[in-house]
Amino acid sequence: MTASSPCNAITSALKRMPAVDFTDASHHLLAALGYRSDRTLDGQTGNVADFIEQFPAPHPGTASENNFAQQATFTALIFQVTSDEIEIIAHQRTESQQLLFDADGFDQGLAQSFLFMAVELKGTRYPRSQYISFTRE
Repeated sequence: MTASSPCNAITSALKRMPAVDFTDASHHLLAALGYRSDRTLDGQTGNVADFIEQFPAPHPGTASENNFAQQATFTALIFQVTSDEIEIIAHQRTESQQLLFDADGFDQGLAQSFLFMAVELKGTRYPRSQYISFTRE
């Protein structure tokens, strides 16, 4: 494997995003970045209103939530990463890795994990502060 192989894989994944299913393209991009997990959430529609209903904010109806709902055209949880996946990656690097999280399968209420999401926005350019607001939402 050459030093440019990861860059080529990422470039390839980014180029194919507009041409294929957004969720599949997101999986492919994350895999190119080295992130993988079988912890997925079934029954997602990709509809932003459905997503907001399934994962309600602590204080719904905020300006940032409304702005997100107006600007997003698709949103889905791609997968959840827990200590099991992190341990596998770390084990490849070292024999001693402490578990960071503990979970079996996807757990909507599990705070000790990383969630990877795909969000498709209507616009092509937003100020950095807007991306930050979307991420927090």
